[in-house]
Amino acid sequence: MLLREEPVVKAKVVVLSSRSLYSEGVLSRLQQHAGQIELHVVDGRLPDSLAEITSLSPSAVILDATDAEVAKHCPLERMLQDIPGLKIIRLDPEQQGFLVVTSQQHQAEEVQDLLEILNRASNADEE
Repeated sequence: MLLREEPVVKAKVVVLSSRSLYSEGVLSRLQQHAGQIELHVVDGRLPDSLAEITSLSPSAVILDATDAEVAKHCPLERMLQDIPGLKIIRLDPEQQGFLVVTSQQHQAEEVQDLLEILNRASNADEE
């Protein structure tokens, strides 16, 4: 009897690029692990960025919490309303970590910490 392995579902992740040094650094590190997640980059400063995010229907959106321009074009409440089950991960350069909008705060020392949260969110959505 052959056992079939279940396909691993990759988290579809959108990084809202604002060209900030911190968010670009996180994006660069995530790109090194592209085999573990489906990564998309959206310029969060553009007026149509919210529509682009919605059309991708990601399981998570990563953004720089300090970027007012991204907050203007991609309000958190609207993303949560338009994409059920979405996890929003706000990068916090001052704390050198990130905040998941579900009110869970995580400390991150390595990109692997972030990848674990992203994949845990994707696999929980499939269950």
